[in-house]
Amino acid sequence: MPEQFVESTYEADVATLTLDRQPHNIMNIEMMEQVNSALLDLRDHRELKVLVIRGRGPAFCGGVEIGDHTREKVGRMMQVFHRIFDTMRMLDVIAISAVDGPALGGGFELAIGCNMVLASESATFALPQIDMGVFPPLAAVVLPRASLRRKAMEWILTGEEISAQELERFGLVNRVFPDDQFEEKLQEFVGKLTAKSGPVLQLAKRAQFEAYYSAYEEALSKVENLYLRDLMALEDAREGIESKLQGRKPEWRNA
Repeated sequence: MPEQFVESTYEADVATLTLDRQPHNIMNIEMMEQVNSALLDLRDHRELKVLVIRGRGPAFCGGVEIGDHTREKVGRMMQVFHRIFDTMRMLDVIAISAVDGPALGGGFELAIGCNMVLASESATFALPQIDMGVFPPLAAVVLPRASLRRKAMEWILTGEEISAQELERFGLVNRVFPDDQFEEKLQEFVGKLTAKSGPVLQLAKRAQFEAYYSAYEEALSKVENLYLRDLMALEDAREGIESKLQGRKPEWRNA
């Protein structure tokens, strides 16, 4: 029986995917396959609103196994690794990376591949691939789009350690929490999302993705159609507006 490197747990409308390949949760191809399988399994849990990805132990994820970067394995490795991000993009849930410890190389890419990043004060990030004579493909695509292009160039070309606070300043990390309050603040933040209507969260996520890769006029047309056709057909959209007009809290039906 193959060793399990990924644990999936479910609590109400939140799924948690925990990376567990000690000591630093470095991902090999087998582990990445398990991450993909765990993500695909989420489709069977239609009640979910939020997915939290985190690491067990002192690290979030130390990157991708160096041995899987050889010419014989690298094509397969990149195919399996990049499938993780394709799957997350297609899922309806809001994906949050909870980074409490180092997120290096592919671990950094996994963190920013989520919809939001929450980090502890002592969390650190780096893209050290340049020191091995390679570069991080996904980061090369995502970072210039998500932050300042010149900072992205610096992070990729130097491979230097980056603090959570610096990434927060440049828009890559959403919130930085004190180390001794990380779990409490993480749950509090997740609770703010799960208090919303699940279908509305899903459509808001979809709207941003559809708009992001389109020119302005096409993006606005897509989002307007999504709003008028899909959002306004929801019971929760009607309930949200009615409750506001009536001065009461909404009672979401998640429908």
